[in-house]
Amino acid sequence: MSSGTYADIEVVHMTEDDAANAFDRAARQEMGMSGADFLRRWDAGEWVDTDLDDVPGLVDVWMMLPLVRHDTNHARPNAS
Repeated sequence: MSSGTYADIEVVHMTEDDAANAFDRAARQEMGMSGADFLRRWDAGEWVDTDLDDVPGLVDVWMMLPLVRHDTNHARPNAS
């Protein structure tokens, strides 16, 4: 492990609207669907038994869930 400074890292503060727009853009770019559609499908458990890496773009959008979901648990819902 190397030590050093992180002078090249910039913290960006986003409003909730900015965060929602960034999430929507990512869902559209990575998966071809709106952010709202992604969240509906996620909450319905569509990918519950799927490896995140098996669906193009899924892991990229999943990593952005904290932008629109403020809880700390971003696990997939249980299959019904």
